[in-house]
Amino acid sequence: MMIAVMALCCLTANAQKMRHSAGSFTIQPMIGLSYGNLRGEYNTAGGTVKYDNDEARMALAIGAEGEYYTSTPWFSVSAGLMYMQQGWKLKNAETSKVDYINIPILANFYVAKGFALKIGLQPGFLVNASQGGVDFKSDCNTFNLALPVGLSYEFKNGITLDLRGAAALTNLNSKDNNVKWYADGGMLTVGYKFDVSAKKSYKSRKRR
Repeated sequence: MMIAVMALCCLTANAQKMRHSAGSFTIQPMIGLSYGNLRGEYNTAGGTVKYDNDEARMALAIGAEGEYYTSTPWFSVSAGLMYMQQGWKLKNAETSKVDYINIPILANFYVAKGFALKIGLQPGFLVNASQGGVDFKSDCNTFNLALPVGLSYEFKNGITLDLRGAAALTNLNSKDNNVKWYADGGMLTVGYKFDVSAKKSYKSRKRR
């Protein structure tokens, strides 16, 4: 929410143009580092207790994203498909591996040329949940909805750095109603934007 407010304030003060023209579309393969975190709350006789685990899991994030640049010079929308290895590590326990296929759907606010602030929704589908070789996927909800926020910077040559965090809105656990666990996650990736619309227009001009 803070990032969204900052973006709107910056845009009101001084709208900047994007590196891509209105109506263009880019495809961006992405690869980098993912991280996961366990957050939750449970009921006790003394009330509700909130919990955050001690150590995040750092692993792999890989996928691709498409972005459409609107006629508004500072706004675009994007959607992607990302495989993200999330999870967590508790004290005196093995790492819990919770992996998702995530579909980030984002609104991108360009506060300066190449620099964007992002916010949106991220449906995710659980593909693996294990700890020390023991599978616990049957104890988890297979669908996860998260709220991603982040920022990115695209260099002139098309290489893009992207940093995001995503807070889970739905429970990870599916059985115990007195406990609510949330699998938060995020990623730091590098990608390259291919301007698909520019390639098409070049081919059409060549035919003429």
